[in-house]
Amino acid sequence: MERLFELGMLLDRYESLLTERQAGILRQYADENCSLSEIAEREGISRQGVRDILTRAERQLREAEEAVGLIRREAKQTELIRAIRSRFKDVPLRDADREALELGLTQLSGIWEDEDGI
Repeated sequence: MERLFELGMLLDRYESLLTERQAGILRQYADENCSLSEIAEREGISRQGVRDILTRAERQLREAEEAVGLIRREAKQTELIRAIRSRFKDVPLRDADREALELGLTQLSGIWEDEDGI
């Protein structure tokens, strides 16, 4: 199950590197948890054809993550934000300063969801 979650994350970040067909088949596999046989029937291809497409698509996504590291960077950023929140949780700050800190951390967290970043 962890592999399917990871494939879904890779697909979310790097889907544009795949063909429409590769992305569609990988979505069925990772997001819908379809078997190779189910996908083959839906797509009108052999089970081996589905496996070949999945193997190539997964390799492309993993190579992209290795080169670019979006998921790795997102995880590192999330951990740093968590550490900052923990560090400043009990530090006495004026309300305005605490709000500014929280707003900044929230904006940093949102960068991965929002293309504009803020």
